[in-house]
Amino acid sequence: MEPKHLQVVVAFPGDVQAERDIIPRVFEELNNGIAALCNVWLELHRWETDSYPGFHPEGPQGIIDRILKIEDCHILIGIFWKRFGTPVSDAKSGTEHEFKTAYEAWKKKGSPQIMVYFSQKLSKAKSPQEADQERLVLEFKERFPAEGLRWDYQDEKDFERLLRTHLTKFISDQPTRGNPQQVYSSLKDPESVAKAHDGCLTGC
Repeated sequence: MEPKHLQVVVAFPGDVQAERDIIPRVFEELNNGIAALCNVWLELHRWETDSYPGFHPEGPQGIIDRILKIEDCHILIGIFWKRFGTPVSDAKSGTEHEFKTAYEAWKKKGSPQIMVYFSQKLSKAKSPQEADQERLVLEFKERFPAEGLRWDYQDEKDFERLLRTHLTKFISDQPTRGNPQQVYSSLKDPESVAKAHDGCLTGC
């Protein structure tokens, strides 16, 4: 049977390169593990690998939107640290625009699943511009939609652990002929799952 392809789009400003580099490795591990057992396949999409040069009446974001098709994906992963990004026509950054696109789609049809992560690594603004960017991130975090559960992480290693755990749980919830929860339990010991919940901001 052909596996179910889960389209995953990653939205991010330019200061989380380490986290961006982690994601393909986690996807490869899961696709060769629990995803294969559950007959699903995580398919990664990012603007810097999927888009191409060109022009659009709405600017570069219009090209990216047409290619990524966020409203039709299964998961949107958002990552923030101290930079919010470059403004676009309808949002304070392309990342915020992509989040809003996913959120509006979710309100209409319950999809995509939106997983947003905020780095807690210490940083100190070195210019007024950097301070403005950090302020925008904090403002976005403070007005995060009430229906959503956002997640903090401490460093790149913590992000990798959390992403692996959360995607494993999401995969285990997908309809399958097997018993994915049993598979999931065999892959994750209770202690590691409990530690993952330590990052929950609203009390799972």
